[in-house]
Amino acid sequence: MLGTNLLTASQIADELDEPPQRITYLIHKYRLKPAARVGIIRLFTRQQIEAIKEGVHRIQIRRSL
Repeated sequence: MLGTNLLTASQIADELDEPPQRITYLIHKYRLKPAARVGIIRLFTRQQIEAIKEGVHRIQIRRSL
């Protein structure tokens, strides 16, 4: 069974309170490969989520300038 530390892009968006398309953009920008797949669903690890979180932070910094 898959660990509970794996999240989909939508779950990451909910957790970070960001639009799902922003999360998808960052996944593509950083070329993050899913840690696991269940059918067409891509799952990401906590380490990858931290990279996405840093990307969101950088976007917020750029928007505030």
